[in-house]
Amino acid sequence: MNSDIKTCRVWEREHDRPVYTLASTCPVCGAEAVNSAPAPFDPADPYGEYRRALRARGQR
Repeated sequence: MNSDIKTCRVWEREHDRPVYTLASTCPVCGAEAVNSAPAPFDPADPYGEYRRALRARGQR
């Protein structure tokens, strides 16, 4: 799952604060823009199967 909002990859070195954009490059310095947030879950979650089973049974 990718977010549409991206941030400048080098904002900590080049800018005073994060620069957010929808483009693939930073509008200020031209550096690559990357996903602004990590995925909300780990696809390799070892307990995901059990959590989904509980949810399917209505216990969560």
